[in-house]
Amino acid sequence: MLSWPGRGATFSGADLYFSNREKKMSNAASASATAAQSSADSSAKRAASRSIRLPGEDLSLNEMLRVMDVAREFRKNRDVAEEMFRRDEVRVELRAKLMRSAKLAGDRVSESEIDAAIDQYLATLNTYQDPKPGFQNVLAHAWVWRKRIVAGVAAVAITLGGAYYLFFSSAAPFSPTVQANRAVAAEQETASVLVDRIIAMAKDPAVIEQAKSLQAEINTARGEDVTTAIAAREKLAQLVDQLSTNYEAHILNKPNQTSAFERLMPGKTPLHYVIVEARDSAGNVIPQMIRDVETGKVEQVTQWAEQVPRDVYLKLKQDKQSDGLLNQTLFSSKTRGELQPKIQLTGTANVPITAGNRLTAWPDRS
Repeated sequence: MLSWPGRGATFSGADLYFSNREKKMSNAASASATAAQSSADSSAKRAASRSIRLPGEDLSLNEMLRVMDVAREFRKNRDVAEEMFRRDEVRVELRAKLMRSAKLAGDRVSESEIDAAIDQYLATLNTYQDPKPGFQNVLAHAWVWRKRIVAGVAAVAITLGGAYYLFFSSAAPFSPTVQANRAVAAEQETASVLVDRIIAMAKDPAVIEQAKSLQAEINTARGEDVTTAIAAREKLAQLVDQLSTNYEAHILNKPNQTSAFERLMPGKTPLHYVIVEARDSAGNVIPQMIRDVETGKVEQVTQWAEQVPRDVYLKLKQDKQSDGLLNQTLFSSKTRGELQPKIQLTGTANVPITAGNRLTAWPDRS
C-alpha cells in the first residue's frame, strides 16, 4: 500500500497504474482529435483556396455512365484486335476442324493440301475487289454520292435559271431585246404626254393630225425600231417647243447694223433679204431652228435672213438711208398654239408679203 503524506489517503499500486493509463489514453485521444480537426481545417482551407477544379472531381451520374460506355468500347475493340492477331492459333484450329470434317466425309486430303487451302483463304480474306459494273452498282454509287449529286443538280439548276432570267426571260435585265423593248416603251409613254400637250395647245387641226401620226409610228415600233421611235419622239418634242413659244421677228434696226442685203449669184436674178431676230415680250432674243435654203442644214441661230421682194427691199433701203433707222421693223409674229409665224411686213399694196427662202449665212456673216 502507498500513503501520501499529509493527505490522509491511501492508494494501492493497481489504482495508480490504471489512473496513469487513463490519463495517457485521454491525452492520446485528445491529441488525435486535435490532429484530425487540424487536418480537416487544413483540407477545408486548401479546398477553399483552390479556385481551379481538376477534371472528374464533380462528375454527374450521366457523365460517369458515358465514361463507362467509352471504356467498354475500348475493351471490345481490344478483344477484336487480339482475335485478329491470333493468326497462328486460328490456322491450327481451322486445320483441325477441316481434317475432322474431311475424315468424317471420307475425303482423302493431306495436311499440306489443307494448309494450301487455308493460305489461299487467309490471303483473300481482307482483299478488296471492285464490284462488277451494272445498274445496281450505279444505284449504290448514286446513293453514296447522293449529297454531292443533289448539290450539283441544284447548282446547275440555279445557274441555268439565273442565265435564263438575266438574258432570255421577258424581264431579263441584260437581254438586248428586252432593253430595246423597254426603251421603246419609254418612248411611247413620253410620246403620249407630248401629244396631249400638243392637242391642248394647237390651233391648227393639221398640227394635231401630224402629232397623232408621229405617235402611231412610235406605238407600232418594236425593239428593233427603237431608233425610229426616238426620232419620232424628238419631232413631237420640237412641235411642243414650237407651239409653246411666243415671239416677234424684227428687222435689225441699229445705225451701225446691216438691215438688208442683195444676194448676187452668177447667171441668176439677184435675191433680196432682210436680217431678223426673234424677241419675246421682254425684248430677249430667242434662238430659232432655221433651215438654210442653200446648204440644206438646220441650225440654231439668233439671227437669220428672210427673203423679200425687190420693191420691199428698195423701200426699206430708202427708209434706212434717210435717217439711219427703219420706221417698220416687225417682220412676223408668232403666238402660242401656232406652228408657223405670220408675216406682218407689207408690200407696196399694203398686203403682207409671202414667206420666201431663208439663209443662216451671208457675205457679211460667213
